Amino acid sequence: MAVVISLIAGYMAYVLISRRKTVPSGKWEGFQGPSMGVSDISCGQESSDAVALSDLFANKQSSTSEGPSDLKEFKFILSKLCCMKHDLVSPSQVLDSTMKLPFANSHDRELVANTVARCFTKSVPMRDLDISFGTWKDRGYELLNKLCTSYNLTNEESERARGFFKACWMDTFIVAKQLCGTPDGKDTVNPREIKGRTPERIEALGTYGGYY
Repeated sequence: MAVVISLIAGYMAYVLISRRKTVPSGKWEGFQGPSMGVSDISCGQESSDAVALSDLFANKQSSTSEGPSDLKEFKFILSKLCCMKHDLVSPSQVLDSTMKLPFANSHDRELVANTVARCFTKSVPMRDLDISFGTWKDRGYELLNKLCTSYNLTNEESERARGFFKACWMDTFIVAKQLCGTPDGKDTVNPREIKGRTPERIEALGTYGGYY
């Protein structure tokens, strides 16, 4: 009996020692799921509309030479919207997925990671958000209209595609407006914005009421 107990204890000790340095497979992603997403859209788990929109083009061939490059840029915009939401709703408030997204002259006003970082400090004027999201929306619709023609989508598919894009864009925009503004709802003075200045030499002067 003592031999059996010794064998069992020795086996348990071996198992514990052999497994103490094991780690979970894959990259740790917190409670939000993998930042790389569930499709070819980065952070696609944040928007079923973005995934459904990407799937519309999955088994289609472009009839124009510009189609593949337009589709690549369009998916890039979708990824930025999804990854921005992914980082904004993260309880840890850490730049994760947006850090991997480079700047694109055709549809960015600033690095999306910079915008998210300013959101964490509540220092993004609504005007900046409107401009950034407006640029993504305008460029997105421009590309989508071309893609519907290039990939020969039917009228019904084209309408569904526009609906998916609008829903994805609006979802992230609403989140950004809620989380990026100042606590009191008013924009703070931002050194990046143009503002008026009164020279010191005339600050003490009163209103002129005479005649020329």
